[in-house]
Amino acid sequence: MSLADVMTLQAVFSLTVVVCEFPSGYLADRIGYRASLVMGGASWLAGWLVYAWASSFGTVVLAEMILGAGLAFMSGADRALLWVSLEATGRAGQYTRWEGRMRAAGQTSEAVSSFAGGWLYAIKPRLPFWLQIPVAALGLASIVALREIPRRPTETVHRSHLERAWHVLRFALGRHGRLRAAMTLAVALGLSSFVMVWLIQPYMRAHGIPPSWFGPVWAAAHTWLVLVSLASARIVGALGVRATLLGCCLLVALGYAGLAVSTSVWGVVFYLAFMTLRGLQGPILARVMQEEAPPDDRVSVLSLAALLFRLSFAIAGPPIGALVDRVGMSLALAILGALFTIASLAALLPFARAHDDVGGDAIRG
Repeated sequence: MSLADVMTLQAVFSLTVVVCEFPSGYLADRIGYRASLVMGGASWLAGWLVYAWASSFGTVVLAEMILGAGLAFMSGADRALLWVSLEATGRAGQYTRWEGRMRAAGQTSEAVSSFAGGWLYAIKPRLPFWLQIPVAALGLASIVALREIPRRPTETVHRSHLERAWHVLRFALGRHGRLRAAMTLAVALGLSSFVMVWLIQPYMRAHGIPPSWFGPVWAAAHTWLVLVSLASARIVGALGVRATLLGCCLLVALGYAGLAVSTSVWGVVFYLAFMTLRGLQGPILARVMQEEAPPDDRVSVLSLAALLFRLSFAIAGPPIGALVDRVGMSLALAILGALFTIASLAALLPFARAHDDVGGDAIRG
């Protein structure tokens, strides 16, 4: 596949998430977080089964669509379950810390699997896909073993599910300026770093890093992300929310500029700027959205934020892949760095105005 093919494939995945994201989040608020996670875990397992047997581009597209649906049903429900679990035990103020720990656990797993991925691929190209199946089955078993704290239903004046879903959309994107600002900033910073996830391997190849080193480099980067995620609550407590998020915007500029101008293999170290960004902004903005979301529509709001992010990547991904193919990696990175830095700073301004009462202590818990 060309890079444009790869980005198109990921755009299909993102479009599937976009289609399923908000309906699945709304359903999770109605039927329960655990039930939504079970549906997502089952789809995740099915997607990897299809991937393992895929023999054509069309089958790979089908696998990505099934995986996208599975991710949509899990997205938001896991974090909402964490929030209500902490809230029920009087520890909601510790959410940022636990969000960081949850992200760190996931990234530790990704670092370990990434380190082994290249070696497994060298043995047999389909082996990494086959090993995803027992991992997905274990994940589904873990979900089944979860217990969900019963939620107290609240009265609603909405006559139908469609009316209520439309109310959530208008509330989050229209009337609630704090939620809208947080979502916008999450999309800007998330897209800035997520694009590099798909560009870093062709970048390493273009700079002469052997494919056998891709796994160890990826593992080292995610180990760094683990450390940042674990320290995120303390960093926010020391610097404050707005200063930390401003630093995230500046990391966008540093990461793209460093990768664009570097001509040696050591230029890959600037990828750590994006790992730092991901480890800091995720827990901050996830907590802000959890606090501002209505309790009965918490997953709907989180899913809406994820939908906006996935939609932005589905729109931007293929043109970015085509840009790299046309002008080369270095110039493309310079262009993308300028655009993403401007977008991130532009999104930070309304967030800072809307959340001028949020300090480091409020987030640190």
